[in-house]
Amino acid sequence: MDRRTRQIVDVFCATSDKTPAELQACINRGCPWDQPIPAHSMRAMVPSPTIPLNIAAQYQRHDNLAVLVNKALEEGRPELLESPDLVGKSPAYLAVQKGNPLCLGVMAKAGANLHRAIPHVWQFTNRQHNNLTDPNEVSMPIHHALVRTVVSFTTRTCLCCVKNQKEAKLQVCTQCKMAYFCGGECQKKKWPQHKRVCKKIRKGADLVTFHNEMPKQKLVDEDGFLPFDEVVDNDLDLEDGMNEEDYYDASIIWEWYDPGTMKWNPYPKHINRSLSGLQDLGSPRYMYKPGNKDAEGNEEREQTLNPPNNVATNHAYYSEMIDHHIYTGCGRMMRTRQTC
Repeated sequence: MDRRTRQIVDVFCATSDKTPAELQACINRGCPWDQPIPAHSMRAMVPSPTIPLNIAAQYQRHDNLAVLVNKALEEGRPELLESPDLVGKSPAYLAVQKGNPLCLGVMAKAGANLHRAIPHVWQFTNRQHNNLTDPNEVSMPIHHALVRTVVSFTTRTCLCCVKNQKEAKLQVCTQCKMAYFCGGECQKKKWPQHKRVCKKIRKGADLVTFHNEMPKQKLVDEDGFLPFDEVVDNDLDLEDGMNEEDYYDASIIWEWYDPGTMKWNPYPKHINRSLSGLQDLGSPRYMYKPGNKDAEGNEEREQTLNPPNNVATNHAYYSEMIDHHIYTGCGRMMRTRQTC
């Protein structure tokens, strides 16, 4: 192993196993803190994009994550905040997926893109195996509280009633500076849930000294979701002689929230019907890809960076009422309502 590779390995080891002071000393010695671990060194057998900043989130080292985040910001390299792991997930995404409010606080205060920090599966990190599981508020209340806080923060909607800035005068939580509320009643109603993460988010955020205040998020991630195809996604596959009203219940409307326009938009007819149908069957989710019916219900066994065309990109979970783009890490609120 050459000297440079040895230095990179030292930073990785310090990130996962050492104190912040030891990590900082390693960086001060000139060890590369922003480089991926080379292939064939230690356990890395193939080239990896993962840098120490992402490793800190993987190992839930919020203290060392703050050291690396402050270094990236001081050197004018905010793009490192989005450093991916092997399947393209950012440190902020991993913080929420692993249920770690301290790491989330670090990434939020640093100004990371939290639109891409809404995981569709959550991770048990207190077990022998880090199992991924479908969202479950009862068994994983910390994860649930983090997801709801991130959604409130990125969309600027009330954590409780989901009113937006046009509908109510919102105030941000004085502790975590992430959750929005439209008033004391909503805050009181959601406090039993939010208190599980609030102070720890603030504790992690306080470790980031580059910004004085919690940076606001852009309202929209322009590349977070594929656009719907007005022809394909509205096609109900009716044969000649079939009446639409016999195969499509127009009284049940599924909608998704666009934070850019601050409006709820109806899903296309085929997706609307499928959302209702899968829910009636007791499925936890509906999997689809806009503009591609062949992808409906199909998922990769192991998620990759470049999925086949016939694989669903969106997993809409009924328990959380969030429609996830599982490859970008984005999530958008959804709801259902019934017309007369």
